[in-house]
Amino acid sequence: MFKPKTHLLVWPIKDDKGQKLTTVTIKLLTMGQHRHLSKTHKGKDTDLLRGCISESTGLSTKELKSLVTPDYNSIRDLVLELMHASAATLIDGFDSSADPVLLNPFQGDDGQDKTSYVLRPPTVATTDLMDTHKDEWERTLFISASCSGFSHTELERLSLPDWNLLQERLIDFLEESADFFRQKTLKS
Repeated sequence: MFKPKTHLLVWPIKDDKGQKLTTVTIKLLTMGQHRHLSKTHKGKDTDLLRGCISESTGLSTKELKSLVTPDYNSIRDLVLELMHASAATLIDGFDSSADPVLLNPFQGDDGQDKTSYVLRPPTVATTDLMDTHKDEWERTLFISASCSGFSHTELERLSLPDWNLLQERLIDFLEESADFFRQKTLKS
């Protein structure tokens, strides 16, 4: 389970309620949050980054702009680190041969807590069906759902590190030969 990171502000600020703010907590973004922000700020990289920082920290635009640049840079770096990390690098004792454990469990469509999932390699028929989807995003959602068993709405609830790990594994399934996996199973 992920524990949010905290940045102690070197230069405290006033929050929107006029209270002194001395720490900023950085939480994981979900794939759905990131996708929404990407659509909202399409082509505006600075706005997208600030939207991600705001969503991850809970800081308003006004609060973000009142940060001094060194504190902002530290927060930005922590948010980017979490956005680009794979759950494999953030889970203590991660076992690449086991079914993936979620860094950030969530409630599934069925009301049950999702803490892990079984990842199955796609069949040739599944990859053929994937190729019938009109754009890259739809192909990604299709293959992700097909191989993980998650619905599209459940995929949106995956933290970005959990999503990144899923994508790494799917890329291996789509690009590597059987010998790549045989070697991994012999090691375990």
